[in-house]
Amino acid sequence: MPITPNILERTAFNTLNMVPGLMLDFAGMLAMQAVTTAVELGIFQTLAKQPATVSELAKQLQLQERGLLALLPALAALHYVEEKNGRYHNSSLTTKWLIEHDAFDAQALLHFWSAASHELLPHTTEIIRTGERPFEFYDWTEADADLSDAYQRQLAMNAVTAGPSVIKKLTLPDGPTRLLDVGGGHGTYSILMCQKYPSLEATILDYFAGLETARQKLAGQPVASRITLQKGDMWQAEWGEGFDMILLFNVLHQYDIETNVKLLQKAKQALKPGGQVAILDQITGKIPGTAVNALIRLIALQYYVFADGRVFSRTEMTEICSSAGFTDLQFHNLTSLPGNTLLTAVRP
Repeated sequence: MPITPNILERTAFNTLNMVPGLMLDFAGMLAMQAVTTAVELGIFQTLAKQPATVSELAKQLQLQERGLLALLPALAALHYVEEKNGRYHNSSLTTKWLIEHDAFDAQALLHFWSAASHELLPHTTEIIRTGERPFEFYDWTEADADLSDAYQRQLAMNAVTAGPSVIKKLTLPDGPTRLLDVGGGHGTYSILMCQKYPSLEATILDYFAGLETARQKLAGQPVASRITLQKGDMWQAEWGEGFDMILLFNVLHQYDIETNVKLLQKAKQALKPGGQVAILDQITGKIPGTAVNALIRLIALQYYVFADGRVFSRTEMTEICSSAGFTDLQFHNLTSLPGNTLLTAVRP
């Protein structure tokens, strides 16, 4: 977990400015490397089966004892493992979030961000200086099947965790209904909506890589027969018409205001009168907590670096939807997904 200064350290860092706060950011970078290494080596999974000494762990995983003597105390200082009588155990934090929690896919999260930190983020200075990127983000993710799968799985984490609370706020009319999930690759929200509405038929429109994850998720799902996978570029593909609801989840941050107005106009044409567009994204304004606010600002920076993306304010989102001809805008805060907002709007 993040290094948490005690009261004396907080005074030195924050109040008196006696110690450079940069050191905590530096420590966070080192901490992420330590945790990523532990996951890649299988340390947490091995300790979940049985606590072990350094020698036992080295023998089981065919690692160097000297390396473990450096790594394990670092993980203990970060509260990922605990040492008792010479044997290491997973902490309750690790057991809950890295071992037992079905929705939190730490392996996918760390695999994707380890690759991004080595291959994409080093270009940040150059990108901010010139505005030019020496890579195309989606080409980069899709060029490696394992990386593409990790990217989709880590996107799905939030959907699995917060999905029920998001779906609870979405209301469809009685009777047979139609849903279009644009860019909904991993398929989680379409599955949840079809589970909520037995007469619903859903279409997921996305690139091939995203749909592969959806196809895997749909295997064995009772609602699979009511969900269609449509491969294509959302700008070039025909969306159809007469939909009761269109989901645009984590899509708008990829484009500027003018482009998003065009996207919403495309959605409007595909909806029936009275149909709704539902937008889920990071939106600034009314964000509780300094940590969440900092996280959203860092995500906005990452969006820019990776694909010239951005995070919009509520005022900007209102402008986008209103300019596209939508009415009855409603913003819904999500306690299960801090910093994210669900916005619904109606086609008159």
